Amino acid sequence: EIQRRVDPDIAAAEAALLCTWREVYGGFGDFSLKAGDRILVFGAGPVGLSFVKFGKLLGLRWIGVMDPLPNKRAQALKMGADAVFGKEDLPRLEKEWAKSLDAVVDAVGHEALVNQALPLIKMGGSICVYGVIAAPSLPVNKSAGPYNFNLYVHQWPTRWREREAQAPLCQWIREGKLKASEFVTHEFALEQIKEALAAVKSGQVIKCLLKY
Repeated sequence: EIQRRVDPDIAAAEAALLCTWREVYGGFGDFSLKAGDRILVFGAGPVGLSFVKFGKLLGLRWIGVMDPLPNKRAQALKMGADAVFGKEDLPRLEKEWAKSLDAVVDAVGHEALVNQALPLIKMGGSICVYGVIAAPSLPVNKSAGPYNFNLYVHQWPTRWREREAQAPLCQWIREGKLKASEFVTHEFALEQIKEALAAVKSGQVIKCLLKY
């Protein structure tokens, strides 16, 4: 359904990231995100950073990022985020930005984030759950949000969107607008797999590239 040959002019490092990138690019369509939107992204891992990078390339007006780790917040700013926040900033945001955002994207996958995000979206705004939620149920405190809002749950790529994403992504790569080096923070030879796993567990890795 989704696999496509990667053209030979696309370097191996970029090709290795196309799986993540295609899924996120497809998420923009599923979430109906569009140029001019103001969004907040929970999580600055590979998915959250991809939402920032692609959002800027697609013309979103303002993108904020919330993540507990300073190094990931710094990376989000490098990607083009307009502002970054820690968990401690959430009460302030709920007061200052009440009902003002077009969408909040949960790039982590935690049911609590849905209810934390509801006070931030405007009338007709959207809660966009991208991360896979482990809990079997999703209790929603609808009174915390506007009278009308959308709840999108994207736990599996929409196959045709993921497939079609490869062409525009490769075009960005060719134009120098999208680079693996922005996401790959660590590289190891395959024989160093133990060191690679330890680096991932440390929380310092965005993407780790293993070379065969």
